[in-house]
Parts: sequence; C-alpha cells; structure tokens
Amino acid sequence: MRIRIFHTEGFRIAAIFVAIFAISAAALAIVTLAVVDQELRSQIVQFANADIGSVKDGYRTQGVREASEVVGQRMASPGASDFFLLQRNGSEKLAGNLPPMQALTGVIEFPHPAAAGRAILGVGAFVAPGLYVFAGSDLRATQMARQRILRTLIWIFAGALALALLGGTIVSRTFLRRTDEIVTTCRAIMAGNLASRISVRGTEDELDRLSETINAMLDRIAALMDNLKQITSDIAHDLRTPVTHLRHRLERARDQSSKVEDYDQALEAAIAASDDILALFSALLRIAQIEGGARRANFAPLDLSGLLTRLGDVFGPVAEDARHHLSLAPGDPVTILGDRELLTQAFSNLIENAILHTPAGTIVTVSLAHRNGEAVVTISDDGPGVPPDEHPKLFQRFYRLEASRTRPGYGLGLPLVAAIAELHGASIAIESQPGRGFAISLRFPGNMDGA
Repeated sequence: MRIRIFHTEGFRIAAIFVAIFAISAAALAIVTLAVVDQELRSQIVQFANADIGSVKDGYRTQGVREASEVVGQRMASPGASDFFLLQRNGSEKLAGNLPPMQALTGVIEFPHPAAAGRAILGVGAFVAPGLYVFAGSDLRATQMARQRILRTLIWIFAGALALALLGGTIVSRTFLRRTDEIVTTCRAIMAGNLASRISVRGTEDELDRLSETINAMLDRIAALMDNLKQITSDIAHDLRTPVTHLRHRLERARDQSSKVEDYDQALEAAIAASDDILALFSALLRIAQIEGGARRANFAPLDLSGLLTRLGDVFGPVAEDARHHLSLAPGDPVTILGDRELLTQAFSNLIENAILHTPAGTIVTVSLAHRNGEAVVTISDDGPGVPPDEHPKLFQRFYRLEASRTRPGYGLGLPLVAAIAELHGASIAIESQPGRGFAISLRFPGNMDGA
C-alpha cells in the first residue's frame, strides 16, 4: 500500500537531511573512536616509559637488586603499569608478573599469556647489557572504553534519527495539508467556483508565496472573465445597431429600388456598414494581440520628441478644420524603447479624442517632459472635462460618456491606448474636473536617453 506521507517533498527533504546526518554521525564516530584509542594507547606508553625510567634509576644507584625492588614497588603502585618483567640473559626472570619473553625494544603489543582474545601493550628496553625490562598494561580497559563510547554514539545517533524522522513526518503532514488545500481549491475552481481562494497563513514561506501568486493569478483570471462577459454584452449591444441598419438598407433596396443607381447606392451603404463592423472586430483583435505581448519583438530605440512633432504636423490641419488650436511642446529629445507604429496609434487616438469630444475653440496641447528618469507625454485640453467618478470607466471597452451613442466610434480608442501603454510598461494618469479641462499623461519608464 502506498503511504502518501512518504512520497511528499517535505519527507524527501527530511530524508535527505537524515542521510546527511547519518553519514556525518558515522564519520564523527569513526574519528572519535580513533582519537580516543590513540589517546589511551599513548597514555599506556607514557606510564610504561615512566616505570622503565624508575627501574633504570634504581639500577644506576644500587644495581640489579635495587632494580628488582623498584619493579616490585611499581607493581604495587595503583598509578603504574599492570605488567612488568625484569630478566637477564634472555631467560632468567629476576622480577615481575610476566614470564620470560623475547627481548624486544620500543613499543610492543602481544597476546595476553593468560587470557585469550586480550592483548598487552607496553615498552621494552635494556637497562644494561643483558638486563632487559618491560612495562605495560592490559588493553582490555581501552577496549571497554571504546565499546562504551561506541554504544553512547549509537544511542545518540538512534535518538537523533528518531527525532529527525519524527520531524520529517510532522513537516510532511503540514506540507501535505497545505498542498491538499491548494489542490482542493484548484479543483473547486475547475468545477466552476471562481470565487474560491487559497488561504494564506502569513508565514511568508514558500507555500505562502505560492498561494499568494496563485490567488493573484485567479484574481486576474476572474477579472478577465468578467471583462469577457462585459465585452460579449457590449459587442452584442454595439453590433445590433449597425447590423440592423445594414439589414434595413438591404430590405429597402430589395423592396423599393427600381433603378440600377438605387441598387448601387444601397450596395455602397451596405459595404460602408460592413467596413464599420470589420473595423470594430479589427480593433478588438488588435487590442488582444497587444495585451498578449505579440508586438514586443518590434521594440526599437524611438525618439518621442520627433514622433510627437510629426503628429503635430499631421493633426494641425485637422484641428484647424474643427476650429480648434493644436499646441505642440515637444521639449528636449527623449529616446525610449518602443514600437513606433503602436505609439503613433496611441498618441493619435488621444489627439483625435481631444479634437472630437471638445467644443470649437478648444486648445489642445501636446507636451513631452523628462522627469526623474521617466518620459512623460501629456495630451490636455481646456474643454468641459470629465467627472472624476468617470475616470476609471474611460478605459473599459465600448464605454462612452455619451449614453446616446450618436457620435461615431465604439469606445475602443482609450482601451487600445491602455493596452499599448501596458505593453510598454507605461503608467497612465488622468487629471480632470468638470469645466476645468482634461489631461491624460503617459509615463514611460527608464532605459532612455535624454539629450
């Protein structure tokens, strides 16, 4: 049976740390045992050298008899070595508790003569020619100390391993509960409950950041869905009038036309109405492409001042024909990274709006400024203005201040400007009060050069 908790990422991470800990603990145990064993052996050798030094001192003062007495004294001393041997000519035992043995010098380790499986470690030396002495101790104490240390390390390792496994299980359960909550919420959303959101605990950990990101994505999707519903409704509403007019013209042409010229006029009107409908869908498609970032590949260094100057030359006569005055203040040359065609479309829409939706005699001003590392393009007029509560609605698709919709257009000009601005990372600000004019500013971020 597959146990879920053992297949969570939290448990895997805990298992990795447990494995690292186990390897580290094993290495520490090996090093500790080696150091302790070496230290105990060194201590035995130090005691043996001290005992041999005492025997040599006794021999130098009063000869072999004194050396034998020193061996007896050291055997009775609690701080001395466990085993001694003083022998002459390789076989004559003079003192000690070991039988005669081969006269080897230096540090010696050999099997215990009376206990199988045990060993004696000590030091052998010649006190005088033919007079050999050995002092050493049983390694059983060293072996027992090593075993005690090993048992202690094993218990410590087992306890730490149990705590690590317990911690990993707790972490896995917590991780599993939170991921289950995310999965449950996502499934509820897939089932149609778009209002569901993942709870955030405020711990600011990875799962909290993931939950916040998913919630933000869901908010964005919900906003897009609401926008889609609104767009669908607006399209149906705005297309009804031109399609109805087109149908009526065609019906009149069928029922009332008697001359070829009448049919030609009806066809021309039908073609014009069809062009308006196609323009509407073209504008919607253009906004969708821009919002999808499809035009970002066309970005190149662009002189805003030169672009606005050319637009002033184009729209100057248009403003005069509408009995407006177009004032251009391009300022110093400022270069940004952008799409020339899209920005031309955006600024053209804003200038056209200022000309079309203000009374004769209005002054329309186009200005460019370089402030705090940003390029700020402002299109303003001294017309009737727009109420503040209408400002957020201006960028909704198909929204128009004129409820009667007698003027041409579909309310897609400013939404297109907003999409182009977002593509370029620019922010939009509106300043307007009824009777005090209207000003809209586009602030383009850095990565620009000011001359």
